[in-house]
Amino acid sequence: MTEPVRHLYVHLPFCASRCGYCAFVVEVGGLGSRDDYLEALTAELEMEAHRLGAIETVFLGGGTPTLMRPRRLRELLDRVRPLLAPGAEVTVEANPETVDGAQLVELLEAGVTRLSLGVQSFQPSLLATLDRAATPAMARDAATCAREAGFRSLSIDLLFGVPGQTADDLASDMEAAIDIGPDHVSWYELEMKPGSALAASGVPLPDEDLTATAYRDIVERLEAAGYRWYETANYARPGHECRHNLAYWGAADYLGVGIGAVSTVGGRRWRNAPRLEDYVGRLSRGEAPRRTVEVIEGAVARRERWMLGLRLDAPRDLGWAGPPDNPAALDRLAGLGHVESDGGELRLTREGRFVQNAVLGELMEFA
Repeated sequence: MTEPVRHLYVHLPFCASRCGYCAFVVEVGGLGSRDDYLEALTAELEMEAHRLGAIETVFLGGGTPTLMRPRRLRELLDRVRPLLAPGAEVTVEANPETVDGAQLVELLEAGVTRLSLGVQSFQPSLLATLDRAATPAMARDAATCAREAGFRSLSIDLLFGVPGQTADDLASDMEAAIDIGPDHVSWYELEMKPGSALAASGVPLPDEDLTATAYRDIVERLEAAGYRWYETANYARPGHECRHNLAYWGAADYLGVGIGAVSTVGGRRWRNAPRLEDYVGRLSRGEAPRRTVEVIEGAVARRERWMLGLRLDAPRDLGWAGPPDNPAALDRLAGLGHVESDGGELRLTREGRFVQNAVLGELMEFA
């Protein structure tokens, strides 16, 4: 029998516009569909409630979840609240231009415990490259409003490796981020996602050596400011690690609801179809969303545990992860100073973490 699921993701797809690097499932405009979508989400949650135990983490992602506005988010969280475990983490993503002090107070009162602001950069030229609407001043104001509202866990998202980004730009972003004083920072290397406007434009990404240097600079600067580099692209002050994402990286089961949302439960993974009208229509008729399903077991599950587990700074239990595809590579990687193992656990060294993908490629066989 499958264990109860304790982690819930809710996809809220509405956006005012599509950012240049975005290839996610988003609904540009269409704000008149928000109430119908909320009803469909509620119906899917009720349909899947039998899978849920006491929910330890909820993540409202998007899209731009705050375009749902506090009234709808409160209604959604009112439906979820009876299922929450004591001390549950409830995260909502927000773009800075979509929130103000009053709305943030409402979110806090609705049960949100953690706010994640999509900043991406504090450089106007880079924000223009990324097609971001919020100005640096808006990002700073949103962070200030979050603290004044009473949020005790504030995260900001940033990007490096943006076309045109200089070493001075990066240094300025690091100083601005630290000055804001978030509890958590997610700082990702920009990827040219197929289907994004930036990828279609043909603009080249910065040289790999430059991005590798930028990555090291970010790690060292944030660590010096008191943040723990606890995951490949994530940094936290003590006690502010994102518990929801830790569940993902620990290969825990989770339920996702909404268009394009993914669930992994009991060795099966399904993804809801991305079309809004189809999703709303099917749920309004009492039907399940249209989905694709795959089985995650055997070698596939083992390789995923390695891929996810090596992202963290904590050692991996080899009994849990299973053997690597190429165990002979362990000695060579240890000799290079990239891994450490006592036979029961394995971890990447600090240097190994900077070349994590290469280490993973040595140990595992991915199609």
